[in-house]
Amino acid sequence: MAYRSKIIKESVEVVVSAPDQIFKQSFEVDKHAGKILGISLISDYDELLYYRGSQKIKINEMEVFPEGYESKLLMQGLNVSVNDRIIKLGEDILPGNRKVEIDYKDTTHGSAPFTPYKVKLYVYSEVIDNQS
Repeated sequence: MAYRSKIIKESVEVVVSAPDQIFKQSFEVDKHAGKILGISLISDYDELLYYRGSQKIKINEMEVFPEGYESKLLMQGLNVSVNDRIIKLGEDILPGNRKVEIDYKDTTHGSAPFTPYKVKLYVYSEVIDNQS
């Protein structure tokens, strides 16, 4: 019996169109995902994500990052190796109902005046195929 391991990268985009509001998005991970490995968060305006952003992230109804968790703690810079650019969730998280939710909150900050921007949440999951 042979085993083959694969990583699936899926994402959801949050369009932040107005200051000081909460923007919600959700999606379902691939039906072949066996466990969730980690996440990453990026933006088309990194400074806005860094200074203005916070969020709550839930996977399978489990709160992985609580409301108000600062985006700057989930960001990865160019000085980080490509293979290390995900936030590993520690323990294996089963996809369960497969639903991933993000409630992204924009908050005014003097160092980053508002302009519309996009935030993208990536979810990395592992698929193990059992091949004979």
